[in-house]
Amino acid sequence: MTSPTGSFLTLKSNFLQQSSSDIKTIAYSGGALLITSAFGNGLNYAFGIFLARVLGADDFGLYALALTVFNILTLIFVFGLDTAAIKFVSHHLGEHQMARARTTIGTTTILASGSALVAAFALAMVAHPLAMMVYSKPELALPFALFAAAVPFATVSTVLISALQAFQTVRHTIFIKYCWEPIAKFVVAAAMLWAGFYLAGVIVAIILTFAISTALAIRAVIRLLPWQPDDLTVWDAGVAKNLIAYCMPLAIAKLFSVLATRSDILLLGYWVSSEDVGIYLAAFQTAAIMALVLGAFDTGLAPILSRAWSQQDMPRMTASYQAVSRLAVIVSVPLFGCLILIGQDVLGVFGQEFRIGSIALVILAVGQFLNNITGAANTVLLMSGQSQIVMRNTVVMGAVLLMTAALLIPRWGMTGAAVAAAGSLILTNIIRVVQVWRLHHVQPCTWGLVKPVIAATAATGILMFVRGSDLPIATPVQAIALGVLYLLGLLVLGVNQEDRLVLQSIVSRGRSRGGKVEKWD
Repeated sequence: MTSPTGSFLTLKSNFLQQSSSDIKTIAYSGGALLITSAFGNGLNYAFGIFLARVLGADDFGLYALALTVFNILTLIFVFGLDTAAIKFVSHHLGEHQMARARTTIGTTTILASGSALVAAFALAMVAHPLAMMVYSKPELALPFALFAAAVPFATVSTVLISALQAFQTVRHTIFIKYCWEPIAKFVVAAAMLWAGFYLAGVIVAIILTFAISTALAIRAVIRLLPWQPDDLTVWDAGVAKNLIAYCMPLAIAKLFSVLATRSDILLLGYWVSSEDVGIYLAAFQTAAIMALVLGAFDTGLAPILSRAWSQQDMPRMTASYQAVSRLAVIVSVPLFGCLILIGQDVLGVFGQEFRIGSIALVILAVGQFLNNITGAANTVLLMSGQSQIVMRNTVVMGAVLLMTAALLIPRWGMTGAAVAAAGSLILTNIIRVVQVWRLHHVQPCTWGLVKPVIAATAATGILMFVRGSDLPIATPVQAIALGVLYLLGLLVLGVNQEDRLVLQSIVSRGRSRGGKVEKWD
């Protein structure tokens, strides 16, 4: 007969093993995505620099407005099906219900296709009135109409890539999103520009890229979960009803979220010149580099939370939630220091006229850094079935951002847009953290967050002092020096388990040819 003490020690041992396994899953999948996203998003960032230099700030601003409308439609008309795909497919796979997983993916794809076609048709119909009556920029009509053709492909590929994450493998996401798409956009757009098609050619390149991405995602799903001869069900009315019931609050939330979070660029396009819109987009894209960190680790977190919630394993949820916050801070805090230190020089790469966006860049970076500390709270709410709360949060965020943007942009231009965007993001994340605490009694912050913040602060302070001495140090050297000083600071303060896992995952995945996540469950 097992003693109570022995049972307790066994349970504790099992929990520690499970917790360590989850942290490894999150760290290694996140490390894989960070390496490849550094490549893929680095190419996307270089693509933006390339377009800004070739097209000029004015046409780059037109591209920014058209791209913003395209992104809004794509995100809204996904209707939360990407999140639903992760949640429900993860659950079915965890219960070894392969037939239900196949049907869920098929039904989700059909729903996404239908909604995206409606969005594409609507944008094509209003392209000219939108360009003329709202923005008084007739040259915007063609970019709007062309981007309409890309909406269905972008929407369906987004949903399918999310479904692939439920298999706890990121190699398809890595290949499609971070290898194929940035390379194809860059190469095809460069060929179009060389042929003299300019902005229209760039958008055609984006359409072709998303079309092939959709085909690649479909192929990946079929290989991972092939349809059997006796089970060709790709649509189920009952599954569709459940998906719609889960997604409806998310769709409403997404509507407010997307319109609100893009309102800074939309309102800028109304109040200021196309050139200022282009400069703000460059600052926004630069600050958004930090958001990639949380996104990478969130990829591994979502299916773990979904399974932990279905099993009512609250210790596992807590450990995973806190691990993501720590991992995100470890990686993002030196990036934040770089943006504070050399942000103006970074924007100067787009062109000298872009350097005036440095103040907006710093403000946006503050919002993104605080988002990385607390942003996983939204994933906790979603994976625990709290889509109604997510909807209300997003409505609040949307209202706050719209009001502040409408008040500040006419007075302060792009700086006002940055204050509105960062402020609403910070407020929303505070609300999410409080809600997660009230519902589940878990919070993201641990004492482990202190060491990376101290190390990055010290490294940034040292380099600011050196810069103040007027020593001629090249910008890339400053960035490298900050990274080295940060790592030395972590070593001095002491490297713990999460620190080691991040470094090990980055090194091992950097040498690995694949992106498949090891399964410790």
